[in-house]
Amino acid sequence: MPHVTNGAFYALALAAAGALGFAVAVQSTRLFLLPLLLVVIAAVMWRPYLGYLLVVATLPADVMGILSTRPGSVPVTIPKLAGALVLVGMAGEILYRGVLPDWRRFITPQTLLATALVAVMCLSALLHPSELTHAEIARQITILVYVFVTIHFVNGPHRLRHVTGVLVVVATLLAAQSIFQRMTGAAMTSEEWVAGAGAFLDAGEETVGTMLRTTATFSHPAWLSLFLSMAIPLTLYFAWRARSWTWKTLAMASVGVQTLGVLSTYSRMSYIGVAVGLTLFTVRRRFGLFAIVLVIIGAIVAFPLLPAGIRARVVSIVDYAQSSSSMTRIGQHYIAVAAVRSHPVLGVGPGNFEASVERYAAGVPDRYPVAAIGAHNLYAEVAAELGLCGLAVMLALLAFTWRDGRRLRRLSLSHGDNDQALFWECVTIGLIVFMVSALFVHAQYRKEWWLLLALIAAGRTIKHHTLTVIPTTENPH
Repeated sequence: MPHVTNGAFYALALAAAGALGFAVAVQSTRLFLLPLLLVVIAAVMWRPYLGYLLVVATLPADVMGILSTRPGSVPVTIPKLAGALVLVGMAGEILYRGVLPDWRRFITPQTLLATALVAVMCLSALLHPSELTHAEIARQITILVYVFVTIHFVNGPHRLRHVTGVLVVVATLLAAQSIFQRMTGAAMTSEEWVAGAGAFLDAGEETVGTMLRTTATFSHPAWLSLFLSMAIPLTLYFAWRARSWTWKTLAMASVGVQTLGVLSTYSRMSYIGVAVGLTLFTVRRRFGLFAIVLVIIGAIVAFPLLPAGIRARVVSIVDYAQSSSSMTRIGQHYIAVAAVRSHPVLGVGPGNFEASVERYAAGVPDRYPVAAIGAHNLYAEVAAELGLCGLAVMLALLAFTWRDGRRLRRLSLSHGDNDQALFWECVTIGLIVFMVSALFVHAQYRKEWWLLLALIAAGRTIKHHTLTVIPTTENPH
C-alpha cells in the first residue's frame, strides 16, 4: 500500500467526496454511475477508509442517489452500494491484510443502547406485526452497523476531522444547490412530496403548490434543512481553527451559504435549529452579552428585507393557530398520546403510527386536523410506536451521547488541547440542534445525526491514545 501523508490523504478524501457529492447534485445519477462505481471500488480496494468517507459524502443522496427500484423491494441507492462495498473491503482487510478491529472499542453506551433499541423494536413487532415492522427493524439494524463501522474507521483525531470536513464540503454543495433552486424555481421534489404537498405547504397560509420549497438531493425539505442546520456548527469549528485568513474566509462563506440554504427550504424547524446552534456557539465562545444582543438587533433589522414567504414562515412559528400544518402537528401529538395510553409498554409497533391515526382520530378535538402522516415529533412517534420502553432507551441514548460530548471537551481542555476541545464543543452543539429539531420532525432514521452520535462514541475510545500520553525523555530501550 503506497504511503500517503495525512495532509495529502485529507485533501484527496475531500476532493473525492466533493466530486461524488457534485455528481449526485447535478441530477444525472445514471450518467455518473460507472465512474462513481469505479471510484468507490478503487477506494475500497486501496483503502476501505476512503470508501467509508465516500459513503459519508453520499448520505444526502436519498433521491438522486436511487439507482433502481422495484415494487415491493428496497431501492438500490449509491449509499447502500458504497456501504456494501466498504463492508467487503473491511472483510478483505481482516482476511488478507490482517487488520483486525479492536472489538473493545465497539462497547460503548451508544452501541449498547442502540442495540437495546433494536431489541425493543423486535419485541414491539412481535406484538403488533405488519408489513412495515420488518422494514423498520432492518433500517435500524443498518444504522447500528453504520455506527459500528464509523467507530472502527474513526480511530484518531485526524479522522474525526476528515469525516466532519467531508460533511462540511457536501453541506456547502447542497446549500448552494438549494439556493440555485430558489433563484430559478427549479426545485426537484419526489412524487411522495408532491402527493403530500397539501399537508406540508400550509394551505391556510398560501395556495397549495405556489410556495416552492427547495430539497436539493433530499426527498423532503425538512431533511435538507436538518442536515444543513447540524452542519453549521461543524463549519464554525473549521472557521474558528483556521490559521490563515483565506481558509477562515472560505469557512465563514460556507456558513453563510449553508444558512441561506436553510432559509431556502422554508423549514421553520431549522430556522429554530440554526438560531439555537449560533446562540450556543456564541455563548460557548464567550463573546459576551453584547454580541448576542448585536446578533438579535441585526436579525430584527434584516427581517423586513427577507422574502415574503420566509417572513410568513417565521411569523407562523409564533402565530401557530393560523398555520394549518402547525394545527395538524398538534393533532398528530394527540394521536401519539392516545397510542401510548392504549399500548404504554411497547407501543403500537415500529412503522405503525400512520396506520393508527384513523383508529385514534375520534379522540382528537375538532380544531386539530389529523392525517395519516408521521407525528412530526421524534419523541412522540417513538413513544407511540415503541411505548415508554422505546422512549426511555431513545432519551438515554441522546442523554449519554450529550454527556460524553461534554466530557470529551473537558478532558481535552484539561490536557491543553484547545483545538480538540472546540471540535467536541461543535459536535455536541450539532447534536443539541438535532435534539431541538426532533421536537418538530420524526427523524429517528436519519443517518446524519447518527453519525454525530457515532463520532462521540468513537471519541470515547480514542481519547486515551491522543490526550493522556505524557512525553518522557527516558530511553525506551
